[in-house]
Amino acid sequence: MYLAQKEPKPGYKYWYLEESEHTEEGTRKKFSFFLGKPERVYDLVQRPLSRLVLSTHDFGATAALLHAVEELRLEEILSAEVSLEGRVAMTPAQRVLMILGARYERPASKLDTVVRWYEGSVLPLLWRCDVPHVNTVYDTMDGLTSEVRERVKERLRARLFDRGLEPKRLIWDTTNFHTYGEVAGLRQRGRSKDGKHKCPLVGMGVLTSEEDIPLAQVVFPGNRQDAKIFEDSLPSLLNLVEEVAEDPKDVTLIFDRGCNDEDLIRLIEDKTHCIGKLKRIQDPDELLRTPVDELDHLFTTDKDHEVRGLTHEGEAFGRCRQIVVMWHEGTAAKKEKRLKRYREKAFEVCEDLEERVGKGGPGPDFTAKGIQREMDSLREVEKAIDWSFDEESQSYSWEFNKDEWERLLDEAGKSLLFTSHEGWKAEDIVRAYAGKWRIERNFRLLKGPVPLRPIYHWKDRRIGEHCFLMFILLLVHRFLMEEIRESVLEEYGIGGETVLRLLQELRLVTSKSSDTNEPEFVVEDRGAIENAVIQSLNLERFVPGG
Repeated sequence: MYLAQKEPKPGYKYWYLEESEHTEEGTRKKFSFFLGKPERVYDLVQRPLSRLVLSTHDFGATAALLHAVEELRLEEILSAEVSLEGRVAMTPAQRVLMILGARYERPASKLDTVVRWYEGSVLPLLWRCDVPHVNTVYDTMDGLTSEVRERVKERLRARLFDRGLEPKRLIWDTTNFHTYGEVAGLRQRGRSKDGKHKCPLVGMGVLTSEEDIPLAQVVFPGNRQDAKIFEDSLPSLLNLVEEVAEDPKDVTLIFDRGCNDEDLIRLIEDKTHCIGKLKRIQDPDELLRTPVDELDHLFTTDKDHEVRGLTHEGEAFGRCRQIVVMWHEGTAAKKEKRLKRYREKAFEVCEDLEERVGKGGPGPDFTAKGIQREMDSLREVEKAIDWSFDEESQSYSWEFNKDEWERLLDEAGKSLLFTSHEGWKAEDIVRAYAGKWRIERNFRLLKGPVPLRPIYHWKDRRIGEHCFLMFILLLVHRFLMEEIRESVLEEYGIGGETVLRLLQELRLVTSKSSDTNEPEFVVEDRGAIENAVIQSLNLERFVPGG
């Protein structure tokens, strides 16, 4: 073990007790225990008996959740939609909030929530009711039918609009989450976006506002194609556009190239505007071969990467449209590095196949399917390999195509964006599409700090209920981050993940002085960032007796 000093902001230093351990992946931190400022460390050593700690409770993330619940009137909405006969002391709405609170603090199952987490949280001190049996919690989840889930999301959207949310851009994207167990229903094998191709997958599509607030969600089997999901979801998405604005033409729907379909795009343009990305095979005039130095400088990103672009008129989806050739310096550098790594792998794979194919030896002969699987592992670099295989004669040959390789390098970092807007400048189109990174960040949250995984359910209805609850939790988290954007995120130059980690470490201490019998409830010593969050959201009101 060792003492570590951290300085989240100049002039603010804190001490932690930490321990590291050696793993197969290298040295990893085993735990980090917050000690506080030097003055607190001194008190712990010199005056350990002046104050007796009776218990500690999870506080920070749970209190922030309760703040969002109040602002969004989530408990009121849930109470109106989720009703069960024979209620126990804890209402159905509180049981749902308990599930959300546990997941906001850690990846807790429903059983872990009622057996361990609840008693160690601040909720018993605030609600003053015993934890229900886990079967009661599952009964509550059964009340979250598909109809109820849609009504809750609709009422939450209405609440957001009442609070002034007027999104002009709506961003659609999909992802999937790996699970375990047998393939069935929603759990299907497909192309995992986490590389877990052997695991059953559950898919999720989310519609997000430009303010980064999730507004709609669909759950689907993990083997469904993006275009099909987009087609099935489009009617409800277009209905939502009418909810958002009085004139749907004031709204722009943004989506990825996996959703490209001429009929769907025409359907969108009948009601509103859209911005999308063309696939390489949809390049109308080899625009991707446009030299970078012929593109105009548009802007520089926060990470000091230059973005260039140029507008052209071109044929796309049956009509002449504005098409922007976009080049991103950071993306280009990453893509070139990735291409070179796969080129090295391609040489190794091809030389190995050349040596092994047709040489006999133990085992079955090579097959065309097996060779193709090897070449598929090279990703797009396969286009720069001219290869052939004859299964009957067991012969394999290959040659490196330098012209195709130069094309891959030349197109690195470039994209083709199209829009139904007329007269928009290249910068307007690029900046609008660049907002798509927000929904990708939300997916990273669901695969990390706000964990949708692990999914402790096997039945489709339970998986749908679980994904709905995680969507609500994601909405709550993004709402909270917008609440503290200026006062915390921008002031201290940190992200929402850092704030959530600090909140998860913030505990409520129940203690009493050695000369009194009356317990006190105090939020443990915290730094400037934690204080700023507490003050911005007024979390002190959730301290018992406060």
